[in-house]
Amino acid sequence: MNVYLTFDVEIWCGGWQNLDTRFPSSFERYVYGRSKHGEYALPKTLEILDKHRLHGIFFIEPLFAARFGVEHLAVIVDLVRQAGQEVQLHIHPEWTDEIRPLPFPGATHKRQHLSYYSQEEQEVLLTLGKKLLNEAGCQSVQAFRAGSFAANADTYKALANCGISIDSSLNRCHAVSAPDLRDTTLFDQPSA
Repeated sequence: MNVYLTFDVEIWCGGWQNLDTRFPSSFERYVYGRSKHGEYALPKTLEILDKHRLHGIFFIEPLFAARFGVEHLAVIVDLVRQAGQEVQLHIHPEWTDEIRPLPFPGATHKRQHLSYYSQEEQEVLLTLGKKLLNEAGCQSVQAFRAGSFAANADTYKALANCGISIDSSLNRCHAVSAPDLRDTTLFDQPSA
């Protein structure tokens, strides 16, 4: 049996109000997890993997960098890559209306799940996510996981059009995970 250790790395500012004020401490919390006893977020995870000689796949959410700068995303990518671990793409499209300029017309309000976006909009977000990761130092995005596992049939068309061949978004335990594919797709095993 193959076991894949995967991790989602994302920044959450505790809400969408006062983002500019909240971002610095949220970045510190979600990336470093600093306390008086040490760093317990990403650095500790990477340390544990290294100690046990394990390989992890880190699905990193990059859309926040379109608002706050790629230099912050590069910190995350560098930590993961310097530890010899793998970086892949993770998208929480709630950031879409926070990006300036807007990535596409009509991106003016919160839509929590990727499945709430058209195939064309999903392609724009996937392309932007890949571009941001590329600018942060990750040149080889091949895999994807939708935030909250909220993919749909359009997601798979968009992934194919964006050159991403592996997806890790299906999750039988989450009702928002591909409800339009539940009768036609196996959620419990890999499929082509």
